[in-house]
Amino acid sequence: MDWYGKPSIELFQKFPLFSGLPREALAGLVARTKVLRLAPRQFLFHKGDPGDALYIVVQGEIQIGVITKDGRQVSFAQLRPGQIFGEIAVFDDGPRTADASAVSESVVLSLGRKDVLNYLDEYPSHAVRMIGTLCQRVRSADQLIEDLLFMSLPARVAKCLLALCDLQPNAALPVTVRISQQDLADQMSVSRESINRLLSKWEQADVVALSRGHITIKARHALETYSSE
Repeated sequence: MDWYGKPSIELFQKFPLFSGLPREALAGLVARTKVLRLAPRQFLFHKGDPGDALYIVVQGEIQIGVITKDGRQVSFAQLRPGQIFGEIAVFDDGPRTADASAVSESVVLSLGRKDVLNYLDEYPSHAVRMIGTLCQRVRSADQLIEDLLFMSLPARVAKCLLALCDLQPNAALPVTVRISQQDLADQMSVSRESINRLLSKWEQADVVALSRGHITIKARHALETYSSE
């Protein structure tokens, strides 16, 4: 892993949720923060587990989803550095509503439920930021449901690849994004075979190039067309 640092005030200041806090407040949070390192596909928690902590992604990528009764994995979100998760159970003291696992080698910071609630009691204005994060999560879930109901598979895959492309620091084509066909299938709630057939067709059309664990976007305009069909 690349990140071998320790929690620090400077690190917390980079997170939107904690930016603007006095250094003494950040120092208290830093002192109570744990660092967790996850291997690819290692689970951090499972649906139904006690919600005893909030997490912040520092490195890598965390997948939030569930496993269906027939054994399929359905992905709700892919979280990247700077994003928080696990906050729902922290607020309502209920069990985890989904699984969280590492897509790649990842590092997350963990803040205990009691420490988070004490922090919000002391700085209530920052509760609005966390509520905003919750609202974004609900909006994303609503959009996911709408996409599943009304968009074709090619449109959904194109939309996902465009979103991953936009996250890259340099979006000049070609852009290579790190996602396996299985992970993409999990996000789309379809079989890997369906994704492979679609991507192979796009590769023949010189829209994308495929390699192990990566997809290179070569023709963004084509994906934009597919996403609107």
